[in-house]
Amino acid sequence: MHVIDFPIISIIKPLKSMKVRIYIYTSLLVIFPFFAKAQTDTLFAGTKEIKKHIDWNYPYHQTLTMKIFLAQSHFDGKYKRRDNGKSTVYLTFEEALEVIKKIDKLSLGIPKVIYVVGWQYNGHDSKYPAFFEGNKLLKRQEDENALESLKWLMREASKYNTTVSVHITMFDAYEDSPLWDTYVENDIIAKNKDGSLREGEWGYPISYAQEWKTGYAQKRIDSLCAILPIEAAGTVHIDAFHTWAPVGKDGPGKRPFIKEPVSPYLGFSIKDETEAQKKIFKYWASKGIDVTSEGSTFLREDSFVGYQPYAWWVDWTLQDYMDWPASLYTGGTDNRDLGKLFGTSIHGEDIVMKDHENLHGFKRDFCTRTLVWYYLNRLDRKYYIKKGQKSMVQFSDGVESVLDNGKLTITKGDFMLVEDGDVFVPALWMQDKTIIAYSEMGYKSKTWQLPDSWKSAKEIEIAEVTINGLKKLDAAKVKNGYITLDLEADQMLVISVNK
Repeated sequence: MHVIDFPIISIIKPLKSMKVRIYIYTSLLVIFPFFAKAQTDTLFAGTKEIKKHIDWNYPYHQTLTMKIFLAQSHFDGKYKRRDNGKSTVYLTFEEALEVIKKIDKLSLGIPKVIYVVGWQYNGHDSKYPAFFEGNKLLKRQEDENALESLKWLMREASKYNTTVSVHITMFDAYEDSPLWDTYVENDIIAKNKDGSLREGEWGYPISYAQEWKTGYAQKRIDSLCAILPIEAAGTVHIDAFHTWAPVGKDGPGKRPFIKEPVSPYLGFSIKDETEAQKKIFKYWASKGIDVTSEGSTFLREDSFVGYQPYAWWVDWTLQDYMDWPASLYTGGTDNRDLGKLFGTSIHGEDIVMKDHENLHGFKRDFCTRTLVWYYLNRLDRKYYIKKGQKSMVQFSDGVESVLDNGKLTITKGDFMLVEDGDVFVPALWMQDKTIIAYSEMGYKSKTWQLPDSWKSAKEIEIAEVTINGLKKLDAAKVKNGYITLDLEADQMLVISVNK
Protein backbone atom coordinates (compact mmCIF):
# COMPACT_ATOMS: atom_id res chain seq x y z
CA MET A 1 0.00 0.00 0.00
CA HIS A 2 1.37 3.44 -0.86
CA VAL A 3 0.58 6.43 1.29
CA ILE A 4 1.77 9.91 2.10
CA ASP A 5 5.04 11.29 3.35
CA PHE A 6 6.23 11.59 6.97
CA PRO A 7 5.14 15.23 7.57
CA ILE A 8 1.49 14.33 6.93
CA ILE A 9 1.88 11.25 9.14
CA SER A 10 2.89 13.52 12.02
CA ILE A 11 -0.42 15.35 11.65
CA ILE A 12 -2.56 12.24 11.44
CA LYS A 13 -0.93 9.95 14.02
CA PRO A 14 -2.42 11.67 17.14
CA LEU A 15 -5.87 10.57 16.02
CA LYS A 16 -6.94 7.69 18.25
CA SER A 17 -9.21 5.92 15.79
CA MET A 18 -7.37 3.62 13.38
CA LYS A 19 -10.39 3.61 11.05
CA VAL A 20 -10.29 7.42 10.90
CA ARG A 21 -6.57 7.32 10.07
CA ILE A 22 -7.07 4.86 7.25
CA TYR A 23 -9.96 6.92 5.85
CA ILE A 24 -7.87 10.10 5.89
CA TYR A 25 -4.90 8.36 4.26
CA THR A 26 -7.07 7.00 1.47
CA SER A 27 -8.91 10.29 0.93
CA LEU A 28 -5.71 12.31 0.73
CA LEU A 29 -4.30 10.01 -1.91
CA VAL A 30 -7.44 10.28 -4.03
CA ILE A 31 -8.01 14.02 -3.61
CA PHE A 32 -4.42 15.21 -3.30
CA PRO A 33 -2.19 12.85 -5.27
CA PHE A 34 0.65 15.36 -5.11
CA PHE A 35 1.11 14.41 -1.42
CA ALA A 36 2.58 11.12 -2.62
CA LYS A 37 5.80 12.75 -3.80
CA ALA A 38 7.63 9.45 -3.47
CA GLN A 39 6.46 5.92 -2.97
CA THR A 40 6.03 5.21 0.72
CA ASP A 41 4.88 1.81 1.98
CA THR A 42 2.56 1.66 4.98
CA LEU A 43 1.18 -1.35 6.79
CA PHE A 44 -1.31 -1.26 9.66
CA ALA A 45 -1.68 -3.73 12.50
CA GLY A 46 -3.95 -6.65 11.76
CA THR A 47 -7.44 -6.58 13.21
CA LYS A 48 -8.22 -10.30 12.99
CA GLU A 49 -8.08 -12.01 16.37
CA ILE A 50 -5.79 -15.04 16.36
CA LYS A 51 -6.86 -18.00 18.47
CA LYS A 52 -4.64 -18.98 21.35
CA HIS A 53 -4.81 -22.77 21.61
CA ILE A 54 -2.63 -23.10 24.71
CA ASP A 55 -2.35 -21.01 27.87
CA TRP A 56 1.34 -20.60 28.64
CA ASN A 57 3.04 -20.45 32.01
CA TYR A 58 5.39 -17.61 31.15
CA PRO A 59 4.96 -14.22 29.47
CA TYR A 60 7.83 -14.91 27.05
CA HIS A 61 7.66 -11.36 25.66
CA GLN A 62 8.66 -10.19 29.16
CA THR A 63 11.13 -12.98 29.92
CA LEU A 64 14.79 -13.22 28.94
CA THR A 65 14.78 -16.65 27.28
CA MET A 66 18.10 -18.16 26.24
CA LYS A 67 20.24 -21.29 26.13
CA ILE A 68 23.49 -22.33 27.80
CA PHE A 69 25.63 -24.84 25.91
CA LEU A 70 27.13 -27.47 28.22
CA ALA A 71 28.60 -30.21 26.02
CA GLN A 72 28.92 -31.37 22.41
CA SER A 73 29.15 -35.00 21.32
CA HIS A 74 31.58 -35.78 18.50
CA PHE A 75 31.01 -37.86 15.38
CA ASP A 76 32.91 -39.13 12.36
CA GLY A 77 32.20 -38.27 8.74
CA LYS A 78 30.38 -35.43 7.01
CA TYR A 79 26.93 -36.30 8.36
CA LYS A 80 26.31 -37.29 11.94
CA ARG A 81 24.97 -40.81 12.27
CA ARG A 82 26.33 -41.92 15.69
CA ASP A 83 28.67 -40.70 18.44
CA ASN A 84 32.35 -41.58 18.21
CA GLY A 85 32.65 -41.65 22.00
CA LYS A 86 34.34 -38.27 22.33
CA SER A 87 32.85 -35.10 23.81
CA THR A 88 33.74 -31.46 24.39
CA VAL A 89 32.59 -30.01 27.71
CA TYR A 90 32.07 -26.25 27.89
CA LEU A 91 30.41 -26.06 31.31
CA THR A 92 29.58 -28.50 34.08
CA PHE A 93 26.33 -28.12 36.00
CA GLU A 94 28.19 -26.35 38.81
CA GLU A 95 29.84 -23.95 36.37
CA ALA A 96 26.49 -23.31 34.70
CA LEU A 97 25.09 -22.08 38.02
CA GLU A 98 27.95 -19.62 38.36
CA VAL A 99 27.14 -18.29 34.89
CA ILE A 100 23.48 -17.94 35.85
CA LYS A 101 24.45 -15.92 38.92
CA LYS A 102 26.49 -13.54 36.76
CA ILE A 103 23.70 -13.20 34.19
CA ASP A 104 21.26 -12.36 36.98
CA LYS A 105 23.51 -9.56 38.22
CA LEU A 106 24.09 -8.12 34.76
CA SER A 107 20.39 -8.29 33.92
CA LEU A 108 19.28 -6.77 37.26
CA GLY A 109 17.07 -9.71 38.15
CA ILE A 110 14.95 -9.75 35.00
CA PRO A 111 12.80 -12.94 34.85
CA LYS A 112 14.69 -15.61 32.93
CA VAL A 113 14.15 -19.01 31.33
CA ILE A 114 17.37 -20.82 30.45
CA TYR A 115 17.57 -24.14 28.60
CA VAL A 116 20.67 -26.31 29.00
CA VAL A 117 22.07 -27.90 25.83
CA GLY A 118 24.03 -31.17 25.88
CA TRP A 119 22.80 -32.27 29.29
CA GLN A 120 22.23 -35.87 28.10
CA TYR A 121 24.48 -38.86 27.23
CA ASN A 122 27.64 -37.52 25.49
CA GLY A 123 26.27 -34.03 24.84
CA HIS A 124 24.35 -32.13 22.18
CA ASP A 125 22.62 -34.40 19.59
CA SER A 126 23.69 -37.56 21.42
CA LYS A 127 21.53 -40.71 21.32
CA TYR A 128 18.23 -39.22 20.12
CA PRO A 129 15.37 -40.17 20.07
CA ALA A 130 16.28 -41.24 23.62
CA PHE A 131 16.75 -38.60 26.29
CA PHE A 132 16.75 -40.63 29.48
CA GLU A 133 20.28 -40.35 30.91
CA GLY A 134 22.36 -37.43 32.11
CA ASN A 135 25.80 -36.52 30.80
CA LYS A 136 28.27 -38.07 33.27
CA LEU A 137 30.94 -35.53 32.39
CA LEU A 138 28.79 -32.72 33.82
CA LYS A 139 27.85 -34.18 37.21
CA ARG A 140 28.81 -32.85 40.61
CA GLN A 141 31.19 -35.00 42.64
CA GLU A 142 28.76 -35.32 45.55
CA ASP A 143 25.79 -36.50 43.46
CA GLU A 144 24.93 -40.10 42.63
CA ASN A 145 24.45 -39.38 38.94
CA ALA A 146 24.24 -36.55 36.41
CA LEU A 147 20.45 -36.33 36.57
CA GLU A 148 20.66 -35.55 40.28
CA SER A 149 23.13 -32.78 39.46
CA LEU A 150 20.77 -31.36 36.84
CA LYS A 151 17.92 -31.40 39.36
CA TRP A 152 20.21 -29.52 41.76
CA LEU A 153 20.89 -26.90 39.09
CA MET A 154 17.18 -26.48 38.42
CA ARG A 155 16.50 -25.92 42.13
CA GLU A 156 19.41 -23.56 42.74
CA ALA A 157 18.78 -21.44 39.65
CA SER A 158 15.36 -20.43 40.98
CA LYS A 159 17.17 -18.37 43.64
CA TYR A 160 18.45 -16.13 40.84
CA ASN A 161 15.18 -15.27 39.05
CA THR A 162 15.83 -18.14 36.63
CA THR A 163 13.89 -21.18 35.51
CA VAL A 164 16.16 -23.90 34.13
CA SER A 165 14.82 -26.55 31.78
CA VAL A 166 16.18 -28.77 29.02
CA HIS A 167 16.84 -28.52 25.31
CA ILE A 168 15.81 -31.63 23.36
CA THR A 169 14.84 -32.71 19.85
CA MET A 170 11.89 -34.84 18.78
CA PHE A 171 12.86 -35.02 15.10
CA ASP A 172 16.27 -36.71 14.99
CA ALA A 173 17.31 -40.35 15.42
CA TYR A 174 20.82 -41.82 15.62
CA GLU A 175 22.04 -45.35 15.02
CA ASP A 176 23.52 -45.75 18.52
CA SER A 177 20.34 -44.68 20.32
CA PRO A 178 18.81 -47.09 22.86
CA LEU A 179 15.54 -46.60 20.92
CA TRP A 180 17.00 -47.20 17.45
CA ASP A 181 15.82 -50.78 16.89
CA THR A 182 12.36 -50.08 18.32
CA TYR A 183 11.88 -47.01 16.15
CA VAL A 184 13.06 -48.79 13.00
CA GLU A 185 10.79 -51.77 13.63
CA ASN A 186 7.78 -49.49 14.15
CA ASP A 187 8.49 -47.43 11.01
CA ILE A 188 8.86 -44.25 13.10
CA ILE A 189 12.17 -43.36 11.51
CA ALA A 190 11.49 -41.90 8.07
CA LYS A 191 11.80 -44.12 5.02
CA ASN A 192 11.99 -43.51 1.30
CA LYS A 193 9.30 -44.95 -0.97
CA ASP A 194 11.36 -48.11 -1.47
CA GLY A 195 11.50 -48.73 2.29
CA SER A 196 15.12 -47.71 2.80
CA LEU A 197 15.92 -45.44 5.72
CA ARG A 198 15.92 -41.76 4.86
CA GLU A 199 19.10 -39.99 5.90
CA GLY A 200 18.98 -36.39 7.09
CA GLU A 201 21.60 -33.72 7.47
CA TRP A 202 21.86 -34.74 11.13
CA GLY A 203 20.87 -38.34 11.86
CA TYR A 204 17.59 -39.67 10.49
CA PRO A 205 14.31 -37.74 10.64
CA ILE A 206 11.26 -39.05 12.50
CA SER A 207 7.64 -39.14 11.41
CA TYR A 208 5.64 -37.34 14.09
CA ALA A 209 2.42 -38.81 12.72
CA GLN A 210 3.71 -42.38 13.07
CA GLU A 211 5.29 -41.76 16.48
CA TRP A 212 2.00 -40.30 17.74
CA LYS A 213 -0.06 -43.09 16.17
CA THR A 214 2.06 -45.78 17.84
CA GLY A 215 2.04 -43.97 21.18
CA TYR A 216 5.80 -43.59 21.37
CA ALA A 217 5.70 -39.78 21.34
CA GLN A 218 3.56 -39.84 24.46
CA LYS A 219 5.86 -42.45 26.05
CA ARG A 220 8.95 -40.33 25.34
CA ILE A 221 7.38 -37.25 26.92
CA ASP A 222 6.10 -39.22 29.91
CA SER A 223 9.52 -40.79 30.48
CA LEU A 224 11.33 -37.44 30.46
CA CYS A 225 8.83 -35.99 32.93
CA ALA A 226 9.35 -39.03 35.16
CA ILE A 227 13.10 -38.52 35.50
CA LEU A 228 13.30 -34.70 35.62
CA PRO A 229 11.03 -32.00 37.14
CA ILE A 230 10.04 -30.61 33.74
CA GLU A 231 6.46 -30.14 34.91
CA ALA A 232 7.70 -27.97 37.78
CA ALA A 233 9.79 -25.95 35.33
CA GLY A 234 6.73 -25.56 33.10
CA THR A 235 8.69 -25.20 29.87
CA VAL A 236 10.85 -27.19 27.44
CA HIS A 237 12.77 -26.24 24.29
CA ILE A 238 12.40 -28.53 21.25
CA ASP A 239 15.21 -27.94 18.78
CA ALA A 240 14.65 -28.48 15.03
CA PHE A 241 10.91 -29.07 15.42
CA HIS A 242 10.62 -29.14 11.64
CA THR A 243 7.78 -30.59 9.58
CA TRP A 244 9.74 -31.73 6.54
CA ALA A 245 13.32 -32.95 6.54
CA PRO A 246 16.39 -30.90 5.55
CA VAL A 247 16.83 -33.02 2.43
CA GLY A 248 17.26 -31.70 -1.10
CA LYS A 249 16.96 -33.47 -4.43
CA ASP A 250 20.75 -33.93 -4.37
CA GLY A 251 20.83 -35.42 -0.88
CA PRO A 252 20.92 -34.56 2.85
CA GLY A 253 21.51 -30.89 3.62
CA LYS A 254 21.51 -29.93 -0.08
CA ARG A 255 19.41 -26.82 -0.66
CA PRO A 256 16.82 -26.05 -1.80
CA PHE A 257 15.08 -28.53 0.49
CA ILE A 258 12.26 -30.62 -0.93
CA LYS A 259 8.88 -29.73 0.56
CA GLU A 260 7.50 -33.24 0.79
CA PRO A 261 6.24 -35.57 3.52
CA VAL A 262 9.05 -36.57 5.87
CA SER A 263 8.46 -40.31 5.33
CA PRO A 264 7.18 -41.06 1.79
CA TYR A 265 7.02 -44.78 2.65
CA LEU A 266 4.21 -44.26 5.20
CA GLY A 267 1.85 -42.21 3.08
CA PHE A 268 1.30 -39.46 5.63
CA SER A 269 0.92 -35.99 4.12
CA ILE A 270 2.65 -32.82 5.29
CA LYS A 271 -0.67 -31.81 6.84
CA ASP A 272 -0.78 -35.11 8.75
CA GLU A 273 2.67 -34.40 10.17
CA THR A 274 1.64 -30.83 11.06
CA GLU A 275 -1.46 -32.06 12.87
CA ALA A 276 0.68 -34.54 14.82
CA GLN A 277 2.94 -31.68 15.88
CA LYS A 278 -0.10 -29.79 17.18
CA LYS A 279 -1.06 -32.86 19.18
CA ILE A 280 2.46 -32.94 20.62
CA PHE A 281 2.19 -29.27 21.61
CA LYS A 282 -1.11 -30.02 23.34
CA TYR A 283 0.23 -33.15 25.04
CA TRP A 284 3.06 -31.19 26.61
CA ALA A 285 0.52 -28.53 27.59
CA SER A 286 -1.68 -31.17 29.26
CA LYS A 287 1.22 -31.66 31.65
CA GLY A 288 1.51 -27.92 32.24
CA ILE A 289 4.59 -27.54 30.02
CA ASP A 290 5.11 -24.84 27.37
CA VAL A 291 7.01 -25.72 24.19
CA THR A 292 9.41 -23.20 22.69
CA SER A 293 11.40 -24.02 19.58
CA GLU A 294 14.27 -23.10 17.28
CA GLY A 295 12.18 -21.39 14.62
CA SER A 296 8.66 -20.75 13.43
CA THR A 297 8.69 -20.92 9.63
CA PHE A 298 11.89 -22.76 8.60
CA LEU A 299 11.05 -26.22 7.18
CA ARG A 300 7.42 -25.71 8.23
CA GLU A 301 4.22 -24.81 6.44
CA ASP A 302 2.59 -23.80 9.74
CA SER A 303 4.17 -21.31 12.14
CA PHE A 304 2.12 -22.79 15.01
CA VAL A 305 0.97 -19.39 16.18
CA GLY A 306 -1.20 -19.94 19.23
CA TYR A 307 0.67 -23.16 20.06
CA GLN A 308 4.27 -21.99 20.32
CA PRO A 309 4.93 -18.74 22.24
CA TYR A 310 8.63 -18.29 21.48
CA ALA A 311 11.09 -18.96 18.63
CA TRP A 312 14.87 -18.92 19.09
CA TRP A 313 15.36 -17.43 15.60
CA VAL A 314 12.86 -14.92 14.23
CA ASP A 315 12.31 -14.98 10.47
CA TRP A 316 8.85 -13.44 10.37
CA THR A 317 7.55 -11.23 7.63
CA LEU A 318 6.55 -7.64 8.26
CA GLN A 319 2.93 -8.78 8.09
CA ASP A 320 3.60 -11.34 10.83
CA TYR A 321 5.04 -8.65 13.08
CA MET A 322 1.97 -6.50 12.56
CA ASP A 323 -0.51 -9.38 12.94
CA TRP A 324 1.01 -11.13 15.96
CA PRO A 325 1.22 -9.21 19.25
CA ALA A 326 4.43 -9.88 21.17
CA SER A 327 2.38 -11.43 23.95
CA LEU A 328 1.16 -14.05 21.46
CA TYR A 329 4.39 -14.83 19.63
CA THR A 330 7.83 -13.50 20.39
CA GLY A 331 11.38 -14.53 19.73
CA GLY A 332 15.03 -14.51 20.48
CA THR A 333 17.01 -12.85 17.72
CA ASP A 334 16.10 -11.14 14.46
CA ASN A 335 19.25 -9.64 12.97
CA ARG A 336 17.39 -7.90 10.16
CA ASP A 337 16.22 -4.28 10.14
CA LEU A 338 12.82 -5.51 11.27
CA GLY A 339 14.43 -6.77 14.46
CA LYS A 340 15.86 -3.34 15.18
CA LEU A 341 12.52 -1.63 14.63
CA PHE A 342 10.32 -4.04 16.57
CA GLY A 343 12.90 -5.11 19.14
CA THR A 344 15.05 -8.22 19.29
CA SER A 345 16.44 -10.07 22.29
CA ILE A 346 19.82 -11.53 23.15
CA HIS A 347 20.94 -15.03 22.26
CA GLY A 348 23.57 -15.17 24.94
CA GLU A 349 24.59 -18.76 24.21
CA ASP A 350 27.54 -17.73 22.03
CA ILE A 351 28.68 -15.15 24.61
CA VAL A 352 28.75 -17.76 27.36
CA MET A 353 30.63 -20.26 25.17
CA LYS A 354 33.33 -17.71 24.29
CA ASP A 355 33.83 -16.21 27.74
CA HIS A 356 31.92 -17.75 30.63
CA GLU A 357 34.17 -16.02 33.15
CA ASN A 358 33.59 -12.39 32.13
CA LEU A 359 30.62 -12.70 29.72
CA HIS A 360 32.16 -10.05 27.49
CA GLY A 361 29.46 -8.67 25.20
CA PHE A 362 26.54 -9.56 27.44
CA LYS A 363 25.97 -6.04 28.75
CA ARG A 364 25.98 -4.65 25.22
CA ASP A 365 23.49 -7.17 23.87
CA PHE A 366 21.29 -7.03 26.94
CA CYS A 367 21.05 -3.23 26.94
CA THR A 368 20.82 -2.58 23.20
CA ARG A 369 18.60 -5.61 22.49
CA THR A 370 16.72 -7.25 25.39
CA LEU A 371 16.06 -4.07 27.37
CA VAL A 372 14.61 -2.33 24.30
CA TRP A 373 12.73 -5.49 23.21
CA TYR A 374 11.18 -5.83 26.67
CA TYR A 375 10.05 -2.19 26.60
CA LEU A 376 8.57 -2.30 23.10
CA ASN A 377 6.88 -5.66 23.70
CA ARG A 378 4.54 -4.01 26.21
CA LEU A 379 3.15 -1.71 23.56
CA ASP A 380 0.66 -2.20 20.74
CA ARG A 381 2.01 -2.01 17.19
CA LYS A 382 -0.02 0.59 15.30
CA TYR A 383 1.53 0.95 11.85
CA TYR A 384 4.75 0.64 9.87
CA ILE A 385 6.00 3.13 7.27
CA LYS A 386 8.92 2.89 4.88
CA LYS A 387 10.22 5.50 2.46
CA GLY A 388 13.58 5.03 0.83
CA GLN A 389 16.20 4.29 3.49
CA LYS A 390 13.92 5.46 6.31
CA SER A 391 11.44 3.22 8.09
CA MET A 392 9.33 3.73 11.19
CA VAL A 393 7.06 1.77 13.52
CA GLN A 394 4.42 3.62 15.51
CA PHE A 395 3.60 1.99 18.84
CA SER A 396 1.00 2.87 21.43
CA ASP A 397 1.76 5.40 24.19
CA GLY A 398 3.38 7.73 21.66
CA VAL A 399 6.44 5.54 21.12
CA GLU A 400 8.17 5.51 17.71
CA SER A 401 11.13 3.52 16.47
CA VAL A 402 12.86 4.96 13.40
CA LEU A 403 15.63 3.40 11.34
CA ASP A 404 17.28 5.93 9.06
CA ASN A 405 20.25 4.78 6.95
CA GLY A 406 21.07 2.15 9.58
CA LYS A 407 20.78 4.47 12.58
CA LEU A 408 18.13 3.55 15.14
CA THR A 409 16.29 6.06 17.32
CA ILE A 410 13.41 5.32 19.65
CA THR A 411 11.40 8.13 21.22
CA LYS A 412 8.40 8.53 23.45
CA GLY A 413 7.01 11.92 22.51
CA ASP A 414 9.82 14.35 23.31
CA PHE A 415 11.76 11.77 25.31
CA MET A 416 14.75 10.07 23.67
CA LEU A 417 15.04 6.42 24.67
CA VAL A 418 17.53 5.03 22.16
CA GLU A 419 19.95 6.87 19.93
CA ASP A 420 21.98 4.37 17.98
CA GLY A 421 24.25 2.65 20.55
CA ASP A 422 23.17 4.92 23.42
CA VAL A 423 20.29 3.72 25.58
CA PHE A 424 18.21 5.42 28.29
CA VAL A 425 15.30 3.03 28.87
CA PRO A 426 13.15 2.25 31.93
CA ALA A 427 13.72 -1.19 33.49
CA LEU A 428 10.03 -1.99 33.82
CA TRP A 429 10.45 -5.32 35.65
CA MET A 430 11.90 -3.50 38.66
CA GLN A 431 9.46 -2.25 41.29
CA ASP A 432 11.03 1.15 41.88
CA LYS A 433 11.41 3.86 39.26
CA THR A 434 14.52 2.68 37.48
CA ILE A 435 16.24 3.59 34.21
CA ILE A 436 19.16 1.82 32.57
CA ALA A 437 21.70 3.98 30.78
CA TYR A 438 24.22 2.32 28.49
CA SER A 439 26.60 3.40 25.75
CA GLU A 440 28.34 1.14 23.29
CA MET A 441 30.98 3.69 22.25
CA GLY A 442 30.87 6.05 25.27
CA TYR A 443 30.10 9.77 25.43
CA LYS A 444 30.78 12.98 27.37
CA SER A 445 28.18 15.35 28.87
CA LYS A 446 25.16 13.88 27.15
CA THR A 447 21.84 15.21 28.43
CA TRP A 448 18.78 13.02 28.84
CA GLN A 449 15.25 14.15 29.64
CA LEU A 450 13.73 12.37 32.64
CA PRO A 451 10.15 11.03 32.71
CA ASP A 452 7.43 13.36 33.95
CA SER A 453 6.96 11.17 37.02
CA TRP A 454 10.52 12.07 38.10
CA LYS A 455 9.99 15.84 37.94
CA SER A 456 9.91 16.28 41.72
CA ALA A 457 13.29 14.57 42.11
CA LYS A 458 16.20 16.92 42.89
CA GLU A 459 18.82 14.22 42.98
CA ILE A 460 19.01 10.67 41.67
CA GLU A 461 21.05 7.65 42.67
CA ILE A 462 23.44 6.06 40.18
CA ALA A 463 25.21 2.72 40.31
CA GLU A 464 27.37 0.94 37.76
CA VAL A 465 26.29 -2.55 36.78
CA THR A 466 29.13 -5.07 36.88
CA ILE A 467 29.43 -8.84 36.74
CA ASN A 468 30.03 -8.76 40.50
CA GLY A 469 27.00 -6.62 41.29
CA LEU A 470 26.23 -2.92 41.65
CA LYS A 471 28.95 -0.36 42.32
CA LYS A 472 27.50 2.82 43.80
CA LEU A 473 28.57 6.10 42.17
CA ASP A 474 28.06 9.72 43.16
CA ALA A 475 24.48 10.95 43.00
CA ALA A 476 23.57 13.22 40.09
CA LYS A 477 21.70 16.52 40.18
CA VAL A 478 18.52 17.03 38.20
CA LYS A 479 18.25 20.33 36.35
CA ASN A 480 14.93 21.33 34.77
CA GLY A 481 13.94 17.70 34.39
CA TYR A 482 17.20 16.69 32.69
CA ILE A 483 20.28 14.76 33.75
CA THR A 484 23.75 14.94 32.19
CA LEU A 485 25.90 11.82 32.08
CA ASP A 486 29.41 10.76 31.11
CA LEU A 487 29.67 7.11 30.06
CA GLU A 488 32.66 5.06 29.05
CA ALA A 489 32.42 2.54 26.23
CA ASP A 490 30.37 -0.51 27.27
CA GLN A 491 29.40 1.09 30.58
CA MET A 492 25.99 0.29 32.08
CA LEU A 493 24.38 2.39 34.77
CA VAL A 494 21.23 1.89 36.79
CA ILE A 495 19.51 5.15 37.71
CA SER A 496 16.82 5.52 40.39
CA VAL A 497 15.13 8.23 42.38
CA ASN A 498 17.00 9.15 45.54
CA LYS A 499 14.66 8.25 48.40
